Amino acid sequence: ERVYTMKKIIITVLASILITSTAAFAGSIQIGATVSSAFVDASGEEKTTTGTVTGGAVNTNKASVENNFVTIPSVYAEYSFDDASYASEGNGITLGVNYTFGSADVSDKVSTRSELAEDAAGSGSSGNVTYQAQAELENFVSYYIEVPVYQSLYVKAGMSTIDVITKEDADHEGSYSDASLDGFDLGVGFKGNYGSYVWKVAYEESDFDTLNLTSTTSNKISADIDTQQLAVSVGYRF
Repeated sequence: ERVYTMKKIIITVLASILITSTAAFAGSIQIGATVSSAFVDASGEEKTTTGTVTGGAVNTNKASVENNFVTIPSVYAEYSFDDASYASEGNGITLGVNYTFGSADVSDKVSTRSELAEDAAGSGSSGNVTYQAQAELENFVSYYIEVPVYQSLYVKAGMSTIDVITKEDADHEGSYSDASLDGFDLGVGFKGNYGSYVWKVAYEESDFDTLNLTSTTSNKISADIDTQQLAVSVGYRF
């Protein structure tokens, strides 16, 4: 509910600014596509309701994972004010929204651990079992402002949302629900135009809220997810 409300507020504010800006100031609208090389890193812990040896104590498992993605496609829509006097053509204050297609694994390998079965009666497991866990990221949406610094150089700030899809081995340890996280974005890059075509090259980082989940067997996960990416964008200016 909080994530849904946040999205509505951001979209409403952005739409209001765009409408007001279009009527009061000269500028242009851009639409385009972006290709990114991204790096995801996550760290966290899981507290289980069954210990590895005694069978009754809480067991804490910690892990750090990462993954690289060669190509992540996305599309964007923007409104840009006229260029600042200190900026090169095509580098004006810009408001925009970007949507990333597809999904990506948080880790480049499936995480596993071996411990005493939690639910021998329900799952038919006994003794030590191997648990497997993985998570996917999808529906990455960002809302941002880009501000010119000098010539073609600009800085970027914004907010983003992303869905975390859990893919644990539910047969042994119960299942976790999926979640949506809010994040804060920062970036720096260069941009300009060639006639009606616009281009951007940027480095960007996203820092998301802490992920907190409770499984159907009362296990608890707390994790921090961050992304960094190098992005190349090409668009058309109206």
